[in-house]
Amino acid sequence: MKIKELQKKFQSRFAIRMMAGVLVIAMAGGSFAAGYVQGAGNQAVTVEAAEKSQLEEKIGELVNKKSGADDTTKDETVYVISDAKGQPGKVIVEEWLKNRDGAAVIEDVSDLNGITNIKGDETFTQDGEKLTWQANGNDIYYEGTTDEQVPISEKVTYYLDGQEIEPEELAGKSGKVTIRFDYENHEKTSIEKDGKNIEVYVPFTVMTGMILNDDFTNVEVTNGKVISDGKNNIVVGMAMPGLRESLQKEAGEFDSDIEFPEYVEVSADVENFSLEMTASVAMSGLLSGMNLGDVDLTDLEQSIDDLSDGSDQLEDGSRQIKEGLGTLKDNMGDFTSGASDLSNGIKDYTDGAKKLNDGLNTLNASVGTLSKGATTLDASAKTIAAGVKTLDAALNAEMSDKEKAAAKKQVSAQFSEGGETYQYIYQSATDHFANTMTSEATVGLIQNGIAGMGLTSDGVVAALAQYYAENGFVDATSGQKYSAKQCQATVPGTNTTYAAYFASTVLKGGLAQGIAGGIASNGSDAVGKSVVAACENAAQTAAVQGAENAKKTIASQIEAVDKTSGYSLVSGSQALSEGISTLAAGVPDLVSGVKQLASGASTLVANNEKLRNGASDLSDGANKISDGVDQLDDGADELYNGVVKFNEEGISKLVDAFNGDAKDLIDRMDAVVQAGENYTTFTGLAKEQVGSVKFIIKTDAVKVSE
Repeated sequence: MKIKELQKKFQSRFAIRMMAGVLVIAMAGGSFAAGYVQGAGNQAVTVEAAEKSQLEEKIGELVNKKSGADDTTKDETVYVISDAKGQPGKVIVEEWLKNRDGAAVIEDVSDLNGITNIKGDETFTQDGEKLTWQANGNDIYYEGTTDEQVPISEKVTYYLDGQEIEPEELAGKSGKVTIRFDYENHEKTSIEKDGKNIEVYVPFTVMTGMILNDDFTNVEVTNGKVISDGKNNIVVGMAMPGLRESLQKEAGEFDSDIEFPEYVEVSADVENFSLEMTASVAMSGLLSGMNLGDVDLTDLEQSIDDLSDGSDQLEDGSRQIKEGLGTLKDNMGDFTSGASDLSNGIKDYTDGAKKLNDGLNTLNASVGTLSKGATTLDASAKTIAAGVKTLDAALNAEMSDKEKAAAKKQVSAQFSEGGETYQYIYQSATDHFANTMTSEATVGLIQNGIAGMGLTSDGVVAALAQYYAENGFVDATSGQKYSAKQCQATVPGTNTTYAAYFASTVLKGGLAQGIAGGIASNGSDAVGKSVVAACENAAQTAAVQGAENAKKTIASQIEAVDKTSGYSLVSGSQALSEGISTLAAGVPDLVSGVKQLASGASTLVANNEKLRNGASDLSDGANKISDGVDQLDDGADELYNGVVKFNEEGISKLVDAFNGDAKDLIDRMDAVVQAGENYTTFTGLAKEQVGSVKFIIKTDAVKVSE
């Protein structure tokens, strides 16, 4: 997997689906979880389970579907009945054994007490913790109790006008009320990663919900959301206790957009405080969508090593060029000085025949050195010309993968989370997504989807109507209360009872708006990050294209022809090489000529003027070569200094950053995800079973004693 794909692992849509499921339960009022747990608290678990309505079963199936239970063969729901402060009392576990193959016998494992079949008459035998059910092709639903501590505990603290108060004392009072939910994760495990054991907490995600009536105003929630229908407020909060400790990161080490919610706090202005029960759902698999186990950093590590080695080699090469041109520059003084001396000597020689013999002897002794110097100069000029030609070819060539990767890295730095570029794009995308999701068109589509799921079917409406006919109904908009007897009456002018009318209105009314709001509030982050990633990819493409254009621009500059000289840097260096080659080729003739001068001084004297002119041209040419070498030496200095700065401030810092804590953080995150995926049961699994488990913590209501 490429490293750029890593971010896709964090775009799990499961949390959004789970939030929608929790909202459905909360808005349904007397739902499966609440009714069932209340029954359990009254010591009538089996009776209540047997009398569950079709609506309650539908909602229970929805929760299982949203939690990924379709992939399991044993689905556990652990109910913790607590007092108003979150102190646990009875723990009841409901098990659903899914008989996918229609087997006659199902083997199971459980440490529960008082095991009872709650939906059928299938029997079982028990040998220690081993259970053998005579399933007869059916699914098995059973329950039992346990004294084992659940892995997540909840503490609820109440405050009135800033002072802590006991819940029973708070009932009926008015003022500024704050309710704080603190969670503690008790489930720690060790995950092996690359030969080392990493201790992390199982990543439980806890979602707490409550419904507040119109006695609560100015409702605010920390680490959660408030949804109001004009009369009631539905509060849903979320926390992930133990996650920050697992990653060994302080909250301030991440950007402000990354939070580790560990508590939920609700505050409101209240008249005559009264609170129905609160419900918290805890699950461990919400991070499974971001599995990092298949992230392979080998290619990235090799690329970092290659980049570091290449940068060091580039620095060494530029240093060698600098040193070589420095040596050439140092020797050019001797060359120009020798050429000047030669010119002056020829002039002196031609000025007086008497000095001719001595001058020729000196010249004859020096021509060997001149020949060697010309050969060296010829080789150096060819090297320079070849180097300029190679540079030109490199600039005209397509960018390498390493060059493109470097350009993209620079762009990615501008899109880091918390930066102005990131924040602007992220905010624009999330605002647009939220507006779209809460539009009438989107709500209409969700309403159609709800209808397609069967929640608005005649059977579901009839089931809810039966519930209202037995328990009464409270109009959420007007606050009007209808007794069970009133619900059984017929709406005037129709054949419909008030109970059926209320059921149809509830299921076809605000359910879609609640789901749309939940998706909008919880899906914005994933959408914002996706848009930022798309913009970053586009910017990286533009950066690569810009770098290629820059290379072509530099290439056109060194290929540009000077109007005065008629040469470009490429053609000029080639012409210089050819000229020096011609000079070097002519040195043997010069040596031969000097010897001829030594044997024929009279001929040299006769050609005095030509010799003087040639000496002057030689001196001028040597000076021009010296000036060119000075310019090349200055360029070599700039090249070397630039490469050193690039290596020290760019490549070295990149290598240090990668070899820091990045890999350790990825390993810890992967260990957290694996810990969540590994925690699949509270009571035990048989050898061939695949489990899923969720915990529902129900707190007692806080009301004035009657």
